[in-house]
Amino acid sequence: MYVTLLSDALDLWDADLDDDALLDHVRDCRAALPARDLGAGVMSGTALAAEIGYDRALVCLAAQSGIDVTPTNFAHPRIERERLELELVRRGVDLEAPAGQPNGVRATSPGS
Repeated sequence: MYVTLLSDALDLWDADLDDDALLDHVRDCRAALPARDLGAGVMSGTALAAEIGYDRALVCLAAQSGIDVTPTNFAHPRIERERLELELVRRGVDLEAPAGQPNGVRATSPGS
């Protein structure tokens, strides 16, 4: 069911965002996720909408970053979400930074 909801949400995506705007959108959606896991089988409509919104943005960002992604991999959303987040981090994208930080690339200190 989640795969169908996510696929439908992706089909409705018509935003034409540049790299920075898409990253800001992903960060905003990530910040809107529930602060804690509600447990297996327990999900509110609000939490579901937040997860679908985040995953849709994450899929778009991953695809734009050259990461192989398909909605069918979201049969286990948490696992696929973590995989995509890890792949993006490996490419230097900081998903935890506040929206508005350009390029999403973490600043490195000299010698690192």
